[in-house]
Amino acid sequence: MAYPYARQLCYPVDEYRVNGLGFGVYGIFGGVDWGEHLGEDVICSAGTPVVSIGRGSVVYSALHAGSATKGNWGNIIIVVHKHPVTHKLFYTLYGHLGERNKKKGARVDMGDVIGLVGKSNTVDNGWWQEEHLHFGIYVGAWDGTVLPGYFKSEQKRTKKEDWVRPSDFIAQYSNHSPFSKI
Repeated sequence: MAYPYARQLCYPVDEYRVNGLGFGVYGIFGGVDWGEHLGEDVICSAGTPVVSIGRGSVVYSALHAGSATKGNWGNIIIVVHKHPVTHKLFYTLYGHLGERNKKKGARVDMGDVIGLVGKSNTVDNGWWQEEHLHFGIYVGAWDGTVLPGYFKSEQKRTKKEDWVRPSDFIAQYSNHSPFSKI
């Protein structure tokens, strides 16, 4: 049964442990300076189901293939959610999916499978060597374009303060107070 104003969120995959690149860690891969990581990389096998962490609507669903020399998102889905108490919007970003099960405009409930983790070194996962889910939570204003996965101060694509550590956000969601922007 779906609850219209859930006071909790779930994690996007079973066995949620950030075994990959964590939130705020500076990343340099293959000689490319990516900047500070704006999400959590959860190492899991290709084909692992990825679920929506809460009720919302898909606002972005596309393939950003990249290449063998420059990685990208692969399949990516962004879902908008509304906080049940403050009514402020926040966005969840799911990257490196081998399969997208939802299109832009689809409604999702907490626990709905929205995709599967992609196989390494493929177009679907954006040409990343390690199979993983990139999971991010964005609390800023969104202009409808794909959100970046990294922050560099000299690039003006995003504000670092508009991103939160996903595992902390989910754990503290029912408290409502730790995140002033939601």
